[in-house]
Amino acid sequence: MNNDAFSLRFTAPKMNADGDEAEVMLYGEIISGMPENWKWDKEDKSAADFDRAIKEAVRSGARKLLLRINSPGGILREAVAMRSTLNTAGFETVTIRIEGLCASAATVVATLPGAHVQIAEGSEFMVHNPVCGCYGYAEDMEATAAYLRKSEEIARGFYTKRTGADEATVKAWMDAETWFTAREALEAGFCDEVISEGGQEPEVAMNARTLAAMRAMYAHMPERLQALEKTGSSKTTAVAAAVLTEDKQLNRSKEEHNMEIKDLTAAQLASENPQLMASIRETAMQAERERMQDIDDLTTPGYEQMAAEAKKSGMSAMDFHKAVVKAQREKGAQFMQSRKGEVSQSAGVLGGASDGHEKEQAEMAAYAKEMAAYAKRAGGGTGMY
Repeated sequence: MNNDAFSLRFTAPKMNADGDEAEVMLYGEIISGMPENWKWDKEDKSAADFDRAIKEAVRSGARKLLLRINSPGGILREAVAMRSTLNTAGFETVTIRIEGLCASAATVVATLPGAHVQIAEGSEFMVHNPVCGCYGYAEDMEATAAYLRKSEEIARGFYTKRTGADEATVKAWMDAETWFTAREALEAGFCDEVISEGGQEPEVAMNARTLAAMRAMYAHMPERLQALEKTGSSKTTAVAAAVLTEDKQLNRSKEEHNMEIKDLTAAQLASENPQLMASIRETAMQAERERMQDIDDLTTPGYEQMAAEAKKSGMSAMDFHKAVVKAQREKGAQFMQSRKGEVSQSAGVLGGASDGHEKEQAEMAAYAKEMAAYAKRAGGGTGMY
């Protein structure tokens, strides 16, 4: 039993009684693609995850789609890809229902042309300008700033088309990091309908890490969301609660099964249950292949030997990732310390740069490029949160 509530709905979309409408949940952060066991929260999903869910809904025969959103946002390019997936899926109707929070990049998904957008009473809807980190020289910063401006234009274009507001108004909303109530989102044109939840405010599904990040990055985070950081995020939706119960039952079954076979040797297990043994071996082999591939994907020039040692030692891809980051930091610190010493020794000396100095400048440039490339490979990109 998969214990990922989000994935349950994604891999097998819920169908209504007539079998013509699929229901998909977009809860959690919108992230770039990464191995499942690397995710901070199992509800975080990428555009690739979303694409698989929508294709499954189409294959199931659904003519209509209900997309339920409760997300703080995430990576802009992933949200744009999700929007494109919906736009080309071919559903007769798409209803988007905001249940708690639709912020940042998640709002881009909610601008789907032709969709009927509902928002639950008590929900928040937030738009702002994209943000991202950058490492490198001045030209790297300038290129990043130019990219951010283009990203702003992309998001602003979606919002303008959705709301019918003029570009100056939308720009003002984004510049100010505007948090709309359900009624305000309706009035602004982001939504078509406010739905009642029987007097109860909808749950906001976020973990403590996401809430802390939002508090640090958002200038005007609503008090209701700030309170969640202190009291703990409420993620016990009906789906999550059901999955938690099934997960506990699965764990109990595993414990009982382990008690039955704990005294069996590998040879005995292979003899008594060859299918189980074959399955165990195949699972282990697949996990090892994935570990090797993940390490290859994370290996940057100059770290091939470290990658080979990681593969040989059985180190996990995550631990290899941490080791590379540590090595790069140490390399940068050593280089800067060396430069400080040489600058001190050469103080007051006139004339052009020596061959050694030119070599060091080249090394420093190469190091900056290496760090920038690594940041991109490690999942960096323009986010809206």
